[in-house]
Amino acid sequence: MSESETQAPAPTQPTPARPKKKYDPITLPNFEQIFMQDIFDNCFVKATMSAAMGGLAGAAFGIFSASLDNAGHGFEPVPLENDKPTRVVIKEMLLNMKNKSWSFAKGFAVMGAIYSFNECCIEKERGKHDKFNATLAGCATGGMLAYAGGPKAVGMGCASFAAFSTAIEYFMDH
Repeated sequence: MSESETQAPAPTQPTPARPKKKYDPITLPNFEQIFMQDIFDNCFVKATMSAAMGGLAGAAFGIFSASLDNAGHGFEPVPLENDKPTRVVIKEMLLNMKNKSWSFAKGFAVMGAIYSFNECCIEKERGKHDKFNATLAGCATGGMLAYAGGPKAVGMGCASFAAFSTAIEYFMDH
């Protein structure tokens, strides 16, 4: 016999014991939590909240874009022989801000409400929460918003809004 056959195998070191996992106890939701969940699962509530948030975002964008208008003169410099008093110029600027922010707020609110309602209804109908819902909702919303322009506009609105919604979902990793 050779020397390697007669030696006993080297003892293996025992593996350290794994710490036991600690699990939090499962608690059932109470009545108020179930009630609030039912309220926020309603598509009309989601659309209303989305309209409110869209309106706020639109108002902010409107104020920002109006501030770039330079008192209604666009990007052209204000003429030096301006005979208007400062008070009149400020009044015009504030009126422009009000009109633009109101216009943007309405647009964003309507768009947000329609999109949110469509996505909620599609999600409930399909019974899934995935990225394809955003694509379908974007197509439906784009088509609805472009309805007055005819069938070609509906198709372009559907395609562009669906592509935008899909891109946002992809990058936000919803």
